[in-house]
Amino acid sequence: MKINKTYIAPMVGRTDVFFRTLVRVISDSINLYTEMTTCDAYLHTSRKYYKVDENEHHISIQLAGSDPKKFAQCAKIIKNNGYDEININVGCPSSKVVRGDFGACLMKKPETLSSIVEEITKHTDIPLSIKTRLGLNYDESLDLLVDLITKTSAVGCKKYIIHARNAVLGGLSPKKNRSIPKIRYNDAEKIAKIFPDLQFVINGEIEQVESIEHQLNIFDGVMLGRKIYDDPVFIQSMQTHLDGQSSQITRSEILEKYLDAIQLMKHDKSNYLLLRHLFGLYYNTPKSKMWKKFLHHTISSDSSIDQLRKFKEL
Repeated sequence: MKINKTYIAPMVGRTDVFFRTLVRVISDSINLYTEMTTCDAYLHTSRKYYKVDENEHHISIQLAGSDPKKFAQCAKIIKNNGYDEININVGCPSSKVVRGDFGACLMKKPETLSSIVEEITKHTDIPLSIKTRLGLNYDESLDLLVDLITKTSAVGCKKYIIHARNAVLGGLSPKKNRSIPKIRYNDAEKIAKIFPDLQFVINGEIEQVESIEHQLNIFDGVMLGRKIYDDPVFIQSMQTHLDGQSSQITRSEILEKYLDAIQLMKHDKSNYLLLRHLFGLYYNTPKSKMWKKFLHHTISSDSSIDQLRKFKEL
């Protein structure tokens, strides 16, 4: 199956347990990622108590930070919580990340990153990966990335997710960092050829099934982010194109299954948290506007979420 070589990117404020539940209703094969979580947040909040549901596999947890000892503390907890992989964020360029000197800043500190890899592998045998960029600011040399991969692969990292553009530290928002530094798939391919014994997953502006298939002929996997968030049913198009999977469920069935799945998760959660990831369910269909209005009313009025089951009758 080619679909199991596709990944949902970690997206802050989006790839929480409810969005992951929605994705799993649509596909049991695409790989999931958590939101980016700093080591401090993981160690000092309820996140460390979260146990992976059996339906979530394959799922990776993405951690961010710069203190190898804190990564070690996290790894000790994570190994008992059911995650399939630990991913180290070396690509986020936000102002918070720059102030804390982690994320994409670690591209300049391969020795620190290598220490992080060593500390994680000391305390767990869970596979690990690194998500990074091609370089920093507007320098298109690949020297930083080659050095990073050379040093971290030597101490145990064998898998890299490459967002095929640079990260600009300071001056650009995270949103602009996803568009202004130009996309450079050819340079990502050069990196994969330099390190033929390592795994590489490509990320960045891949939004068509034909593009996904093309990149799978070059790389070991493809990661998609906002395309899936905005249009989750696109996953079905991927499955049909990549694996010839003809049996698809309708949007109404997806909604029914999702509402059933979150029944035991509701507790005291607000409608907003439970339903906010559903706005793209009818993306690019004649029902999209009506659906968004109906969903917005359910969220804002704090009505019973079960009333959403009536949408197909409207």
